[in-house]
Amino acid sequence: MRTIRLVVEYDGTDFSGWQAQGDPAIRTVAGTIEGALETVLQERIGLGVAGRTDRGVHARGNVASFTTANPLPLWRIARALAGMLPHDVAARELAEVPETFHARFSAVERRYVYRLLDQPGALHARQAWWPWMRLDPEFLTEAFRPLLGEHEFRAFAGRDPSNQPPSHGRCRVTRLEFVPWSGGVQLEAHANRFLYHMVRNLVGTATAITKGTKRAGDLPAILASGDRRTAGPTSPPHGLTLEAVVYPERFAPVGDVVDGWGRSRT
Repeated sequence: MRTIRLVVEYDGTDFSGWQAQGDPAIRTVAGTIEGALETVLQERIGLGVAGRTDRGVHARGNVASFTTANPLPLWRIARALAGMLPHDVAARELAEVPETFHARFSAVERRYVYRLLDQPGALHARQAWWPWMRLDPEFLTEAFRPLLGEHEFRAFAGRDPSNQPPSHGRCRVTRLEFVPWSGGVQLEAHANRFLYHMVRNLVGTATAITKGTKRAGDLPAILASGDRRTAGPTSPPHGLTLEAVVYPERFAPVGDVVDGWGRSRT
């Protein structure tokens, strides 16, 4: 058996999230990729994934993994996927990795970006949110500094309707920085794990601070409360993109690495 890692990119606008729903009429990212892989490899495929993104959330560097007994070379799998997958999802990279690798459980850090526009814009409208205000990146970065480190983040977590509540709400956050981008301001959020709607609720809290319905100095008390009602509203999903996932060196590829057109990267 081989373990294969996929780096996948998708526009989540027309998907009902990542997770397959068991109903072929519901279009999901996992269902779309699994269906293509099953056709290529002629066997049942189940994908593990680092980030089970919600409906409307995008990815530039989500990571999935699967096992297969099929010896088909990676370059042929990559080219087959390039021809079969729809325009809004792509496999950017394929690699053979150690058999103990799992896209979700082996990850040590997820990196998300939430993009906000500083004025209405058509070209970025599917992947950035216009909140009817301009955010001050330096002020907000300083305000959110108390949230860095390992804390209970239940105050910023929504209730996940598809899963049991997490055993704990602790996350180790290493980056929360609001930085300018060409269309406005974006939140760059890095952590070992994120709770359901956590990044979107952080952004909603930033907009509440900007509007003046919350105060920047309230953030430590909001965090300590563990009460979702104390934080700001949930921002829309379409501004959020999973940019990258980080793994320990022991899970480095053990064989070929190819890009989305089957060209070797090794």
